[in-house]
Amino acid sequence: MDSQWGKSRQAKHLWEVEREVLDSSVPNLYGHYLFQYSDFKPLHFESTSLKYHYYGSENQNDQLVIDYEALPFRDNSLDCVVLHHILDGRKGAHQCLREAARVVVPNGYLILVGFNPYSSWGGSRLLGRYSFAPKGHYLARSRAVDWLALLGFRIEADVSLQYMPPVILKYFPRFSRLCDKVLSYLGLPCAGVYVLLARKLVAGRTPIRPQWRALSGRRIPVATPSTRGIGVTGR
Repeated sequence: MDSQWGKSRQAKHLWEVEREVLDSSVPNLYGHYLFQYSDFKPLHFESTSLKYHYYGSENQNDQLVIDYEALPFRDNSLDCVVLHHILDGRKGAHQCLREAARVVVPNGYLILVGFNPYSSWGGSRLLGRYSFAPKGHYLARSRAVDWLALLGFRIEADVSLQYMPPVILKYFPRFSRLCDKVLSYLGLPCAGVYVLLARKLVAGRTPIRPQWRALSGRRIPVATPSTRGIGVTGR
């Protein structure tokens, strides 16, 4: 994704709207560990029952540098994983989602935030240098839902937001929010952003939380390997 766009005025207004939507959902989730990764910036949740929050990206300056297609966590180890515009414009989008699904504990949650290609935002990205939306090949909401179902997830909540074009959000953020409140009741499919809250369903299994130990000099928890002869050391 376009990292420079993430510093624009319309991007900052969008992060505020998205954080408000997520803040209304995350406090109701149960567990301990929340991991969020984004191509832009972390959304800091003001209230949540999840105690430990971690953030990562491919940016070398972030808290944890990760490969989106090969997350450095054990299977079934995180209670909630938030993918903030990770699948937008990425060739390995399916593998990114598969990895996120792998690390979520049974009955845990995966939150997916993405741009809708069939919206004013999807159209704006095609305007070249006159575009007010980030470039990329946006993943359709319907395809994201299908992929989540194949990975064993059930959609618990589906929220649409940002119906106004990005140019309106940039110069008239209050008007854009007012329109969102009105149009969201109509359930129109043309919103610029979708937020999917999905729960991992594993029949006949009880989630067994792995034993965590903190590496020296780090705060991010790393699961202790169960295979003999393999150790985890800090850098």
